[in-house]
Amino acid sequence: MRILFIPLDERFCTKDYFLNLASSCGLDVRLPKHLGLKKIPADVDYLRNWLINNAVDCDIAIISLDMLLHGGLVPSRMDYWLEDTLIERLNILSEIKKLNKNLKIYASKSITRIPTYNSSEEEPDYWAYFGKALYEYSLSVASGNDVKPEGLPDWVINDFLWRRKRNLRLTQEAISLVENGIIDFMSVMLDDNSEGSLVYKEARDIENIVQEKGISERVLIRNGADEALLSLLSKALCDYFKVSPKFKIFFRFQDYAHLIPPYESKPLRISVEDHIFGVGGTISNSDFECDIILYVNNFKEQDPREAVFQTNKEDDGSLERFNNSTDLSIAFSTNSPKIVGYADVRYANGSDNELVRVLLNNDIDWKKTCYYGWNTAGNTIGSTCAHSVLLYLCNLGLLKLNEENLKKYQAILILEHWGYQANIRQALRKELALREPEWNNCLSMIKNEQWAKEFVEKEFQEYLSIVNKTFQSNWKITVFFPWHRTFEIGIELSNE
Repeated sequence: MRILFIPLDERFCTKDYFLNLASSCGLDVRLPKHLGLKKIPADVDYLRNWLINNAVDCDIAIISLDMLLHGGLVPSRMDYWLEDTLIERLNILSEIKKLNKNLKIYASKSITRIPTYNSSEEEPDYWAYFGKALYEYSLSVASGNDVKPEGLPDWVINDFLWRRKRNLRLTQEAISLVENGIIDFMSVMLDDNSEGSLVYKEARDIENIVQEKGISERVLIRNGADEALLSLLSKALCDYFKVSPKFKIFFRFQDYAHLIPPYESKPLRISVEDHIFGVGGTISNSDFECDIILYVNNFKEQDPREAVFQTNKEDDGSLERFNNSTDLSIAFSTNSPKIVGYADVRYANGSDNELVRVLLNNDIDWKKTCYYGWNTAGNTIGSTCAHSVLLYLCNLGLLKLNEENLKKYQAILILEHWGYQANIRQALRKELALREPEWNNCLSMIKNEQWAKEFVEKEFQEYLSIVNKTFQSNWKITVFFPWHRTFEIGIELSNE
């Protein structure tokens, strides 16, 4: 099986997660050599030619339309390509389908986000001055009032609305390709959003179009973005092998599953169901007839919003409490034939320290278990579901498991989500502020990047020691910063 892969962008979480999981399951993935860098778009003409040259003998194409059309996620929020130009680029999918009629195309497209704050880190320059005002204006547009905040220039509003209408039109064009059988399955992703937002309203408009066309089984509209291609990989493989794994869902705090996660617009329970469908699965109510147990470590109303604000950074007896918890007994059973996925969404942007300590102190079969706890709830849930499905396919013998690659990939995830995102990142930011007062918590750290790399690798040693013990390994760690800022990190483990 050969898979064409055009990622959302060049980050470790959007590109290397996919490659690491695929290599853990014996999949042959073809990836373009040249991608962009954050605001610098990839060469879309190169991507077009690459697709033509590689499509003939491949079985599945998993493609981010944000990358294919705009050169990446961030460029899609700020470029000035005309609608006709972008539609012409979209037609490359029809061309490669003609070259290889057996090629199955799975595509993702994001609905452009609207941050609530003043920052041009990932948006047009004017967002540094008018971001919050634009967000407030977008809420009025979504509600039908269209009230312009005082001091917001007309040219900023016009630019903001023009790009949104253009991008929404492109999504509709892509949906037409689904209707015509060019795209076999499509995920429309609600990047950072909230209930009542313009992003949410646009998603509902798209949903109405999909329902009118009668293609709801082939277009999924859901929260998330960075995990979308992992989910499409899982969905594509389920379709290829004609299987649909049954998921049994456990919420740690069942009475709170109706709450809406940070940066999202749907109740958690509904979002989980969407993601299960998105990876090719179905939902089972039986503990015994299911194939995959999805344990959702969800949040309560009083829990902090972000991982850095959790108060459980030191062991406070959580291991004993978890071991006495009946809802975890089936998941922790080493004799269980089930695949178990832990979706840790108790906090945004990092792991629940309590849960990770429990997992690392239990005798878990990592050939049948996976853990994610990063960024938004959608990112975490989608990744966990996709990983679980691939483990299930390996367990059936449909894919060939590479145990060493799998073990290393899962270790990297734990080190990043737990070690870095929940803990080390905050320490790094504090040290940078002391080292360079004018840094002032700016996301970029290019000036101090080598120092930051050495600082983080040193801070990782405590976490690496625990992970090495759990996975019975002796890895050394090196890190890098894909976008030269503190938010993302890349991790490499080696035996040297």
